[in-house]
Amino acid sequence: MKTGIKKKNIRDVEIGDHVKQTVATGGKKKCGEVLMILQDNPGDPTLECVEVNPDDLTPLEKGSEGIRTFKAKRSKLKIYTPRKKLFAKKTFEKGDVVQNKRGGTIRYGRIVCFVHPDGLYSKSHEEGYNGKDLLECVEIEKKPGLMQKMDADGEPKRFQAQGKDCKIMKVITTDSKGEPTTMHRLDIPDEEN
Repeated sequence: MKTGIKKKNIRDVEIGDHVKQTVATGGKKKCGEVLMILQDNPGDPTLECVEVNPDDLTPLEKGSEGIRTFKAKRSKLKIYTPRKKLFAKKTFEKGDVVQNKRGGTIRYGRIVCFVHPDGLYSKSHEEGYNGKDLLECVEIEKKPGLMQKMDADGEPKRFQAQGKDCKIMKVITTDSKGEPTTMHRLDIPDEEN
């Protein structure tokens, strides 16, 4: 299944990118954040990098001398993404906009809280969504502006849904020119419109 995300090539490396050595030096392959691209060889420039922890990408220190750095030819490096980041699963958070499908009905809402199915206090508020709680949402229009739907009493409509029946929607906050706009809209695939 193609996701449409093109993997960055090492030839397109820029300052700030994370890289990993393809050949070990000193017994292990180092990971780093590119600080500088030296113009010593146009075909295979040398990159100067801050050495970082491969799991959380924090700079590694070498005692009182500051941070560790290393240099390597671009051909001896590859673009690096930590496994935790690569396989991190997006989970529900308060404020997320979700699509709820149940039977033939589709509705949209913004998560306002988590509700324990038995009415008990939910730890999802402090520890993050646990996969079991119900999502309590304020129902919104799918039209640009994402206005709240109101009931007959003038109160915002609410609904509760199970996480398995919901998916997080991407909210587009810019206009066609890339300028910020208050008329936020949902990124809904054409087949769902």
